Amino acid sequence: MSNLIEGHVASVNADGDLVTDISIEQIINVPRDESVRIIFGGHETIGLYPDPHDQPAATMVAKLSNSGFLEVGIVGISLSEMLGINVGEPVKIEW
Repeated sequence: MSNLIEGHVASVNADGDLVTDISIEQIINVPRDESVRIIFGGHETIGLYPDPHDQPAATMVAKLSNSGFLEVGIVGISLSEMLGINVGEPVKIEW
C-alpha cells in the first residue's frame, strides 16, 4: 500500500515555479529517493530535492523551498508558462 499526501498549487512565484500548500512539516518523513512521485496536471516528477540543488537546466524538480512549502519547477524555465499549470491545480505526493 502506498502513502499519499494531497494538496494544491497555492501560487506561482516570480520564476514560474508552482508553490503548493503542502508544508515542509507535512513531508518531513517522506523519503528523498526515487520511490517518491509528485503528480500534478497530468505530469509527474520523481524525488524531493533541497533548495538550492545541483540539478541541471531544464530538469523538473520538486524542492523543499525556503518558503516553507513544497515547490515544483523546471530549472531555468517557467513551469507555469510551459505547462499551463495554474493556482488550484491538485498536487499529489505518493511513495
